[in-house]
Amino acid sequence: MPRTFATSFLSAACIAAVAAVSLPGCGKPEFCAKRTDFSSAVTTLTNVSLTPPDPNQISADVTSVENAGTAMINSAKADFPSESSALETAVNNTVSTAKELKTTKNVTATGATLAAQLLALNAAWNNFKTATNNACN
Repeated sequence: MPRTFATSFLSAACIAAVAAVSLPGCGKPEFCAKRTDFSSAVTTLTNVSLTPPDPNQISADVTSVENAGTAMINSAKADFPSESSALETAVNNTVSTAKELKTTKNVTATGATLAAQLLALNAAWNNFKTATNNACN
């Protein structure tokens, strides 16, 4: 009787495993779910006015980009190392410049630097999305 139970249990486990793999959304890498949060954070940050830049608003928005980006990038590094690294650099540069806005006397120049870094961030994000689309769709 124990052998019959074990065989039945293994059969049920195999069926459950096959069903789980065939369900939509199963088996996707962790970073796929995090792409939406990051995309939303980047959109919010890139829509903020930089003329004149509001250091408090930008600080809050850049924190969202940093948090969502770190979570997504860390979960994608093993599968997409070059895209993750490029995106991480763009996020770090953007965060660094955004933090300078609170302490700089030349807000206009720092805002211009931030604008350029937001373009680089968007480019790195688009490359990351393109590279990861097959894994996530």
